Amino acid sequence: MKVDGKIGIGQAIMVMMLTIGITNHVTVIPLLLSKAGRDAWLSVLLAGIPFSFWAYLLFVVNRNMKQRSLHEWLSKRSGKIVNNLLLVPIMICLYMMALTNLIDTQTWTTVNYLPRTPEWVTALALMGLCILAAIGGITSVGITAGILLPVVVMLGFFVAFGNIPKKDYSLLLPLFQHGYRPLLHGMLYVGGGISEMFLLLLLQPHVRKPFRLVHFLIMLGITLLLTLSPLTGAIAEFGPVESARQRFPAFEQWRLLTIGKDIENMEFFSIFQWLAGAFIRITICLLLLGDLLTFRTRKQRKFMMIFLGGSMIAFTSLPFSDMQFVSFLTHVYYPLYLAIIVVITLALMLVTLRKPSKQEGIGHDP
Repeated sequence: MKVDGKIGIGQAIMVMMLTIGITNHVTVIPLLLSKAGRDAWLSVLLAGIPFSFWAYLLFVVNRNMKQRSLHEWLSKRSGKIVNNLLLVPIMICLYMMALTNLIDTQTWTTVNYLPRTPEWVTALALMGLCILAAIGGITSVGITAGILLPVVVMLGFFVAFGNIPKKDYSLLLPLFQHGYRPLLHGMLYVGGGISEMFLLLLLQPHVRKPFRLVHFLIMLGITLLLTLSPLTGAIAEFGPVESARQRFPAFEQWRLLTIGKDIENMEFFSIFQWLAGAFIRITICLLLLGDLLTFRTRKQRKFMMIFLGGSMIAFTSLPFSDMQFVSFLTHVYYPLYLAIIVVITLALMLVTLRKPSKQEGIGHDP
């Protein structure tokens, strides 16, 4: 194994699978079902068409960056104002990605298996581990993802195939009972989840080799599959009406799983799946935030990680209900996140198409 402070492309994809998988597998699905109902699975498939083009735009930008950090690349290709106008929204998005996942994890933990444990204790324990991992660097995150992901995937196949006798895929039809509007609403939330692939641009400087177009398309396919599989499973097992009422449909599928007549209540496996994804997601967001803030010393970076993590714990302690949080995700977070990432992608394309001056091009080509 090379010791150069970077990870391989395979490790990067595994990190991305856990980072994006936890939100597309868990957080997006209840929003999709509540807005699109039975048509939700078709929203996922159709969203792959426009986002294939978006993935190509990301690839073009990534190729032009030549494995430089986004901050360094923008500082050479644009002015300070443009640099800040693009980087500040990205940093806010990274912060919100970690915060919303921490809140969701905290809620799920309290409701399902630690009802008497103070919520701040749960948040502190998880955030403490994430801060330590983020300070440790991308290498430790890549190795950890390589260990966790195979187990997460095997457990996913286990619950998917184990529940086949309880699934009725005829419940996926008929479509368009309420017209085309639910389908379009569903595509909005699918897009909010897929747009997190933007992290590939931020992760590229930590990867030994440049991402190619095939890597962006593979990641897009994986993201769609991670959303489609538990979504169709929830509809086939519970029906479109009941699954739309559930807060965590992917978790409820574990409650149905049994082995024979004597082994049941295996939903504790989902705890490993969820915490593995939450740990990697929050850690990588903290790490990438540290990159964009460009601290001069390791000590400054460490203190900022602690400050960011502490502020997230403070936010989770604010007096809001889970219904208010879900409403925020539905009406504010995912639509706004999608809009911001699309606008930033188009802006980066304009920066890419801008012809660099001779001074900008000196000394920066690999």
